[in-house]
Amino acid sequence: MRAPASGPTGNDVPGGGSIFEHVLVGIDDTPESVIAAAQAGVLRAPGGQLALVAVAEKHLATHAGVAAAHAGDAVLAATADELALSRELVDADDAMFASGRLVDLLCRECATRGATLIAVGVRPHHRLAALTFGGHDVDALHEARCSVLIGRPGWGPSKPERIVVGVDASPESRLAEAAARSLADRLGCRIVPVVGLGDDVDPATLRAKRQDALLDPRSLVDAVVAASRPDSLVLVGRAPEHGHRWGGTLVERVVYGARCSVLVVQPPAASG
Repeated sequence: MRAPASGPTGNDVPGGGSIFEHVLVGIDDTPESVIAAAQAGVLRAPGGQLALVAVAEKHLATHAGVAAAHAGDAVLAATADELALSRELVDADDAMFASGRLVDLLCRECATRGATLIAVGVRPHHRLAALTFGGHDVDALHEARCSVLIGRPGWGPSKPERIVVGVDASPESRLAEAAARSLADRLGCRIVPVVGLGDDVDPATLRAKRQDALLDPRSLVDAVVAASRPDSLVLVGRAPEHGHRWGGTLVERVVYGARCSVLVVQPPAASG
């Protein structure tokens, strides 16, 4: 079911397009990080900066017991290989290689460089396992002070076929929609704004002129997840306050329920 007319563009909400101007990509010893790099290269704004931050997390090799030294060397070699492959796929402005904890270094570099977007590869786990055992994706969601791309296989280095964005009356939703429309215009992608009628929908959301909107009888989270498919990119806004409705739990449900990459858009006031 389609709603009437068109919605906000990247010029209607400050920061809608600036998310893609300064990108950091976390590279580890997994192919998922290469996928994140390829997709970040597509999303980077023309003239924008992209840096590859590779971290050999040798501390994880301690779980190998007596084989820890050999396992640590294997992590180091695999991380170097993934960084080399990422550099072949993406025209990066900078690349660095270090040891330690990937998300810690990403967050430090984000603050130092004034990054507006961090990209990491998703791990093949569900939300409960992610929250229990951790992982770069969930750690980045919790710790980053800027927008975060969680990259899944499906597209990159080609563009996504569709950009899906969850829409309600919140400021973070408006920012996400502005970023989605700005990106869709630049890449020439179809945009699908999703309105979940199962929530308490603000009448202003329904009255807004969006020729391309998809009205779904389910909650917004379930509607966005249902609209996702591997060739898509989902955008969802996040509030800076964890206690806010879109501060954490609902965003995590989208990230771990979607079948495609998810870009969690952080309001500019909370960045840096």
